[in-house]
Amino acid sequence: MLRAGGWSLAAKCVAAVNVFAALPFVLRSLGPAEFGVWATLVSVTTFAGFLDFGIGNGAMNMIADARGRDRPDEVRIVLREAATVLKGIAIIMLVVVAATAWLPWWRIFGLSHAVAPDARNAALVALTVVACSVPLSLATRAQLGLGLGHVAFRWQTFGQVFALGATIVAALTDAGLAWIVAASLSSTALPASINALTLWRHPTYGRRLRSSSPRRPDIRARIRRDGILFFVLQLGGALAFTIDLPLITAIRGPVDAGEYAVVQRFFSLIPLSLSLLWVPLWPIYRQALAAKDFRWARRTLGWTVAGAGAYAFVAASLFALIFPFIAPRWLHRDFPVSSVLLAGFAVWIAIEAIGQAFATFLNAAGILEFQVYVVVLLAILAIGLKVTALTVASTSLVPWSTVLAYTAASLVPTIIRLPRLLHQANALHPTERGNA
Repeated sequence: MLRAGGWSLAAKCVAAVNVFAALPFVLRSLGPAEFGVWATLVSVTTFAGFLDFGIGNGAMNMIADARGRDRPDEVRIVLREAATVLKGIAIIMLVVVAATAWLPWWRIFGLSHAVAPDARNAALVALTVVACSVPLSLATRAQLGLGLGHVAFRWQTFGQVFALGATIVAALTDAGLAWIVAASLSSTALPASINALTLWRHPTYGRRLRSSSPRRPDIRARIRRDGILFFVLQLGGALAFTIDLPLITAIRGPVDAGEYAVVQRFFSLIPLSLSLLWVPLWPIYRQALAAKDFRWARRTLGWTVAGAGAYAFVAASLFALIFPFIAPRWLHRDFPVSSVLLAGFAVWIAIEAIGQAFATFLNAAGILEFQVYVVVLLAILAIGLKVTALTVASTSLVPWSTVLAYTAASLVPTIIRLPRLLHQANALHPTERGNA
């Protein structure tokens, strides 16, 4: 636990440094329009988390259960079944990526025809990384389930350091949009590849994957069942929260997307710091509920909702106040930003922290169906509000659209149903919770 927490902290600290240090170099090298395309393409990799159709998260839970029951043979079966499915998905995605090479990417991104080859290559690089990340990400999730999180976080730290250096070098040498995108995305591709190799060479779980093990239809069925639920949750979350930059690029243009990305990255430091709490708290909740220590779990939920919300609100308000003073020194250029946009991010960061506190508890309790209903409504409402805001107003209203959609579709229903959800969590059998 201590090793995993230490490396997790290191990975997130380096990621935070990466957010600040790379931006001015990339902006100076590419200019406002191509910078917006770079920010959009880098953000697209977040969609890799749900393009595995939930198989990765479902396999992670099952691997953790099998390890807890000291069943390494079952771990290998889960790994083999999940890897087979994910490799098939990746092959299909790579075929689709190859077919998109003929699209006029320069026109899609709103760039001039002079940079058409670079725009196409940058898009193909980003999409290829997304496709390859689908099977490679299984190794990281498997390591978390096996209690080897320190290995995964160690390579993530290395990947962030490498990507920062590579991005700065590519920007300083004016290597072009495609090379800078590739350098930035090495923070995802490099650690995922090394983690996969590390797991493959593991003496207990990796080297025997090629051995003939009995087929387990029940395991395949559980992978599919859990995968569907996780897929819907991940897809809904991606559509509601990470689609901002692609929407802004398509409706308002890459320049607006680039300006929005700077503010978004600045405020992302707050949820990044809170993730140090959510990652270890999930399994601790599971253990407490399994031990029937419901009073502790309920008390901890109350403290985390109040504490995380207060911390995020204070920190985000401070960020909104100091951003106009930091931005010119950070970016080495004038960077006027609407106070409406800054206020929107401040409010959203606070609400997101409260929502994440609830989500961590519900995930630990295995209450996924309620979250699925909520996230479907949230995605529909959020996209509609954001498209309307971008069409009739400006990018300043995008975070406010997220605030309104999340409050109406998720936060209010969760608070209203909280007594029933708490009762449901208390009534769940430990084995049911462990399989969720």
